[in-house]
Amino acid sequence: MVAVRSAHINKAGEFDPEKWIASLGITSQKSCECLAETWAYCLQQTQGHPDASLLLWRGVEMVEILSTLSMDIDTLRAALLFPLADANVVSEDVLRESVGKSVVNLIHGVRDMAAIRQLKATHTDSVSSEQVDNVRRMLLAMVDDFRCVVIKLAERIAHLREVKDAPEDERVLAAKECTNIYAPLANRLGIGQLKWELEDYCFRYLHPTEYKRIAKLLHERRLDREHYIEEFVGHLRAEMKAEGVKAEVYGRPKHIYSIWRKMQKKNLAFDELFDVRAVRIVAERLQDCYAALGIVHTHYRHLPDEFDDYVANPKPNGYQSIHTVVLGPGGKTVEIQIRTKQMHEDAELGVAAHWKYKEGAAAGGARSDMKTGLPGCVN
Repeated sequence: MVAVRSAHINKAGEFDPEKWIASLGITSQKSCECLAETWAYCLQQTQGHPDASLLLWRGVEMVEILSTLSMDIDTLRAALLFPLADANVVSEDVLRESVGKSVVNLIHGVRDMAAIRQLKATHTDSVSSEQVDNVRRMLLAMVDDFRCVVIKLAERIAHLREVKDAPEDERVLAAKECTNIYAPLANRLGIGQLKWELEDYCFRYLHPTEYKRIAKLLHERRLDREHYIEEFVGHLRAEMKAEGVKAEVYGRPKHIYSIWRKMQKKNLAFDELFDVRAVRIVAERLQDCYAALGIVHTHYRHLPDEFDDYVANPKPNGYQSIHTVVLGPGGKTVEIQIRTKQMHEDAELGVAAHWKYKEGAAAGGARSDMKTGLPGCVN
């Protein structure tokens, strides 16, 4: 069974749908009621089914993932229903009568993406990167609504979580598919939140020894690293306040896969990595980003070879941020990312950020001007 947050379990040890829906951050009462009705429908349809618990909790997991991206209510309903439709517990025709065409269209779009299995994960070792990229392009080209892709990514994350205790061959199969197809898709759509989780799970299953080694190293030095970053951040905040630069400054988590990849790419030992100690500066205005950069470089010596201005030269997926590495107290390297709030939202949510809920827009998180295509993502 998929793990469900303990906050959603009542005193009797049962899942509490009211608490769960309340935790999702949906501001529209109508949308909350709609999701509650969909949950009740799922319970009804799975009654007596041998895999009822698995199907229900998989849907719950998918909805929780998507709610962090502020997806609209139709997307959340489609995610909750998708495991049932995918397992043929209920047909799309029946669903169309019960929940409406718009939700079923999303479910159908996600199911269409099963065509990806023409590129079997068991054979990916012998498939060229060009072939894999062609399949990714095909996936994006065949989907009319970007929400289908995001639902599919959430479904793959839920699946990777589920197979944690499964036999090794099952874990490896799921990880190969996601490494070759879905993690790069999340990257192409600029959805960092999903990309990092996909990559970390895949790395954990495909390279378990390396994963455990890096996780152990991170854990062993966590307290020292956190204390160092706390002092570094405190000093930066004080300097920026003195200069009248308004920005949030905080330490940022590091993902195990990105650490390993950098170790491989640059042939570095763990202790030699620049970005194990990492800080992020998020400002309101672009001019404050460059003012913050000036303050950082005034107080700490930076390493010119590690400087990248992705604001002036964005990455192909639209990512924007200023990256710099400085020598902090004790000569320890610290990687710093500087970006505006909008850039940060875009980096975390990617294409989903453009349809993110804004106060006064349509109920349940959907913007009234929602466009569902994938402009610029196929090429």
